[in-house]
Amino acid sequence: MNRQKVKGDSYERTIINGLTDLGLDVWRTKAGWTDDRGDIAGIPGCVVECKNHARPDLSGWITELQREIANAQAKTGVIIHKRHGVTDPLEQWVTTTVGLWVRGMEAVTDMEKERRDELFTRSV
Repeated sequence: MNRQKVKGDSYERTIINGLTDLGLDVWRTKAGWTDDRGDIAGIPGCVVECKNHARPDLSGWITELQREIANAQAKTGVIIHKRHGVTDPLEQWVTTTVGLWVRGMEAVTDMEKERRDELFTRSV
């Protein structure tokens, strides 16, 4: 296995551990798909791509993310990328576009509304 793949796999596991510690049920996606859908699954409607590179390529990464969002038929997505010198997985950088961020916020708002409606219906 090449060194870059080992480094990337390790970074993905680190991020998953951090997200799991927050209570999220996430896992690594299947490797080698022809229609790549990101690196981490388990967040409904959201593609998560992880990058551990010395030099960021935000434009290229966003292009890749948008392709993966289309492949996954997701609403939004983020790139979690290495913050060099920082080991805490929850203190890494997150990048997305404003449009993707707004779609993510809309999805969260919709889920909260559904949850409130469900709770109200149950208590009546």
